[in-house]
Amino acid sequence: MAESKDFINWMSKLPEHLHTVPLNQLAIPGSHNSFSYELDTTSEIGPDKADIRPFISMFGDMGKSVMKEWSVTQYLTFRQQLEHGVRYFDLRVASRKDKEGIFFLHSLYGMPVASGLDEIKSFLDEHPKEIVLLDFNHLYDMTSNHHEKLLDLIFKTFESKMCPHLDMDSVNLSTMWEQGLQVIVFYHNEVIKGNMMFWPNTTIKAPWANTTNVQDLITFLESNYKSSKTTDMFVVTQGVLTPGAGTIMAHLNSSLHNVLAEKVAPRVVMWLKEKQTGVHGINICMIDFVEKANFIPNVLKLNK
Repeated sequence: MAESKDFINWMSKLPEHLHTVPLNQLAIPGSHNSFSYELDTTSEIGPDKADIRPFISMFGDMGKSVMKEWSVTQYLTFRQQLEHGVRYFDLRVASRKDKEGIFFLHSLYGMPVASGLDEIKSFLDEHPKEIVLLDFNHLYDMTSNHHEKLLDLIFKTFESKMCPHLDMDSVNLSTMWEQGLQVIVFYHNEVIKGNMMFWPNTTIKAPWANTTNVQDLITFLESNYKSSKTTDMFVVTQGVLTPGAGTIMAHLNSSLHNVLAEKVAPRVVMWLKEKQTGVHGINICMIDFVEKANFIPNVLKLNK
C-alpha cells in the first residue's frame, strides 16, 4: 500500500478539467461496513442478525468472538481510511436497549455514531477540499424519535459542510469548494422526505452479489458495469464476498479476512484496472479491508 500521505488530499490534487465533472462520474474509493474495526463482544447480537441469536446463545462468549471475526470488515479507523483516500462510507446503525444513543452495527454493536462523525469532521476541518459521502443505508430498531435524534446529530456535526440534494450537474468539486460543502449524506428512510439536506435512497444504488464465490462476483460486477446507468444517481460497485452460516460454520477458527477478503481483493483490483470512469463507468467502489491489493491507488488511477 502506498503511503497514506500520497492520497490524503487526492481530491484537491485532481487535474482542473475534473473539477467541473459531476461527482458521480469520478472514481471514488469506499469501504464496506466502514466502522466495523471497533465491535463490542460484550454487546448483545444486533437486530441485523436476529436469525442467528439462538445459535450464538448456545456458544456464549465464544459465539460472540466467532461473530466478531466474521463481522469485522475493516482494520483501519475512520481517520486512517480517510488518510489513505477513502471518501465513501457504508454505514449501518441501530438503537440499543441497554444504552442511550445510536450505534454503528454489524452483527455486534460498534461505537456511538457521534464518535465516528466527530472523527470524520476533524479530518474535514483539516482538509477543506476533501469531500465525503456518508451512506446510512441500514437503520435498525429506529423509532421516529431515534431518526429525529440521528438526523439532528448529523446536521449539528456538519452544519454548513452539508451539501443539499441538488441537481447532479451542480454536484462537482468546483461548486462544492466555492460553497465550502464537504459532506453528502444519504439516508435510506422516508423520514427525510421534504428535508433537502439529506439525499434519499433513490439517488444511490449499490447492487449486491451476495455470494462467496469469486468468479460469480466478478461476473456480477461485469454484468452491472455493462448495464446502462442513469446520470442522476451515484452507483456503488461492491467488490465483496458475503459469508453465509455454512461458510462460518466450516471455518469457526478463522475470519472473514482470511477466508474471503484475502482472495477476492486482488481479483477485484485486476477487474477494475480495465475499467473507466464517466457516465457509464466506475463511480464508487468498495471492498473489505481497503488497504489490500493496492485497491485505493488503482481506483484513483481511473481518474487519470
